[in-house]
Amino acid sequence: MDIDRILEELNQRFQAPLPDFYRRRIVFWYDEEGEFREQVESMEIPGVKILVLSGNNNFQAKRILCQEDKESDFLVYRPGVPKSLEEDWLLNVELYSEEFRADLISIWMSEFNLPATEDFRRVVKDYRKFFGAKVRRGAFGKLNPGGKEIRTLAQCHLGVLAVITGRDHL
Repeated sequence: MDIDRILEELNQRFQAPLPDFYRRRIVFWYDEEGEFREQVESMEIPGVKILVLSGNNNFQAKRILCQEDKESDFLVYRPGVPKSLEEDWLLNVELYSEEFRADLISIWMSEFNLPATEDFRRVVKDYRKFFGAKVRRGAFGKLNPGGKEIRTLAQCHLGVLAVITGRDHL
């Protein structure tokens, strides 16, 4: 995904109406591979403050989000993977915030209308070579129109088998 498309999607998110009872929007951008670190540091989104986590500034980021600035919209860029839930200073903030991903696995999950959970991410990641072929991605996507057919991990595995065996349904 290119940076212009990412900026467009982030702008749309921050311009969308807030959910009931929310005063601001906080979006956590998870980038496990750190692919966009350089671009984020020079990125500008009108009316949005950008926090780039380094692993050493998580407590400072929490202080900013929870104490110093409770009104501004924030994009929190998180490269890499947190070490553990117990060591994640920002976990409580993440739980009431929005999530954004721009990696290939996330794009495929969106394309297939799969639930955006860590378990599904793991399965799609495991089948990375399978989904690398455009023909197989197209066939798999047809098995889940509107996201109604594949709701469990078992159904996802069955979908892969269905494509391999040439079936057009689960």
